[in-house]
Amino acid sequence: MELNIRAQLEKDGFIKINKPNLRDDELIDISNVIGLPVESRIGGYIIDRLSPKKKESAYKNSLSNIYELNSFPLHSDTAYYKIPVKYIMLYCKNPGTGGRPTYLYDTYQLINTDEELRFKLTNTIYKVINGRNSFLTTLYNLDTSFFRFDRDCMRSTTSEGEELLKEIDSLIQKNDIQEFKWSLGDLLIIDNWRFLHGRGSSKSEDFERLLYRISIRER
Repeated sequence: MELNIRAQLEKDGFIKINKPNLRDDELIDISNVIGLPVESRIGGYIIDRLSPKKKESAYKNSLSNIYELNSFPLHSDTAYYKIPVKYIMLYCKNPGTGGRPTYLYDTYQLINTDEELRFKLTNTIYKVINGRNSFLTTLYNLDTSFFRFDRDCMRSTTSEGEELLKEIDSLIQKNDIQEFKWSLGDLLIIDNWRFLHGRGSSKSEDFERLLYRISIRER
């Protein structure tokens, strides 16, 4: 199992399988095969329970706090870390009644577009807003090959930064985005250094939708 998961993640950047009725400890065991599971918030549990929320029920500055029941834009998880977590594992406990999907976009399509764009991705500076821990960074880190992108915690420091964001918007085409519709027991593991992900819209209020998330660092 370990070799199969790692091989597919290395090749495709994600893996999706259906494994109904997994317990918390089994999910944590799977995450340990991939890397080192970590809490996404200080003092939190390894497993985050994600459901659509209204602003008043969400963590401050979280995407749920910003967008409430609407869709979430494409982003990297933990972009506010100096080094974002390598993998994100999502497990469907309840797909909800609204048919809300998850979207994936492969940033290799940007990185490998041309040398000029690659230069801008590795040299244009943005500021990550994280209170006293704010820092400067680029969208693509050439040394460790990770892509960092989150408009809600990253700010342009120059006009070139704003222009680069507009160029990225023009390059991300709808048919390049993969849509995943959830079924009970679906397990999706994402290479967070390579793929951006986002949350789709729902046909109705779907507070019962429940995904478990584990953030995983490289060992």
